[in-house]
Amino acid sequence: MSKKRIVAIIIAVVIVLGGIVMSSISSVVSSLFSDTSSSKIDPFTETIEQEGDSNKRIAHLTLNGEITEGSGGGMFESSGYNHEAFLKQLENVEKDDTVKGMLLSVNTPGGGSYPSDEIYKKIKEIKKQGKEVYVHMGSMAASGGYYISAPADKIYAGPQSLTGSIGVIMSNVDYSGLQKKLGIKENVIKSGEHKDILSSSRAMTDDERDILQSALNDSFNRFVTIVKDGRNMPESKVRKLADGRIYSAQQAEKNGLIDEIGYEDKTLKALKNDIHSKNAEVFEYSEEGGLFSSIFKTKTKLIHFTNEFKSLKSVINNDTKTRPMYLYEG
Repeated sequence: MSKKRIVAIIIAVVIVLGGIVMSSISSVVSSLFSDTSSSKIDPFTETIEQEGDSNKRIAHLTLNGEITEGSGGGMFESSGYNHEAFLKQLENVEKDDTVKGMLLSVNTPGGGSYPSDEIYKKIKEIKKQGKEVYVHMGSMAASGGYYISAPADKIYAGPQSLTGSIGVIMSNVDYSGLQKKLGIKENVIKSGEHKDILSSSRAMTDDERDILQSALNDSFNRFVTIVKDGRNMPESKVRKLADGRIYSAQQAEKNGLIDEIGYEDKTLKALKNDIHSKNAEVFEYSEEGGLFSSIFKTKTKLIHFTNEFKSLKSVINNDTKTRPMYLYEG
């Protein structure tokens, strides 16, 4: 047996054992703190940004980074977008009767279609409670970033913001040419003709391309509906705008994709006027401090660390994880 083969086997064993260990630790932590789940214990503290009327408050939430499922940060990252935590913050806004409005600062190229839709659903639930939702777009609020912004009562964007990119994308890498040159052949046993539809070891057929396109069309049609309903815009106009391109703030305003161009302070002032409270207290949620905050962060980090092992195994095994994305890839 060659040295390379032995090294590969050792690496695979380490990854598998590491995954088992992390899964076990994650399960133990989850069971130990089952009574302190996010549904019972609030892992966040509140930080006051502006003093004011505590009976009429504005929650300031920030979405920064690619919209992905799970928790933020990987093996070599200290932080990142945390989907689980962000959904919990939205739930807090919905349930808090003192919160009359929400300012959502968005800076993202978008991301997964499913987590984007989860955020959209939560925002709709907040609006059903009679709370005003204003969005301020940072440097970028594209694709999934626009998807979650569309239901807002008002959308503001900075003069240099980029938005739009209304559409869906899915891709994979075809390694078949390289494998042929290296003399590598993959043996696949499958139950149906299209079970390996996104295999990286062979070229995609025309039938498979049509199948995937039809699935993407359904996801795209939902995106169009979200924009149509959120912006009170004719579907024909939305489809004309939704060719995947990005728009400057000025173009977006002209086409009705945003309401006004302005900085965050202008957005906040308009929101205060809308909820009839110029002296509203403004606060944000923080994960810093507190026992339950630490438990929540530890739990999500362990889950993410376990998922990192699974992802690494997928790369080695050449597993396809391609999925529809509301993502601007510029």
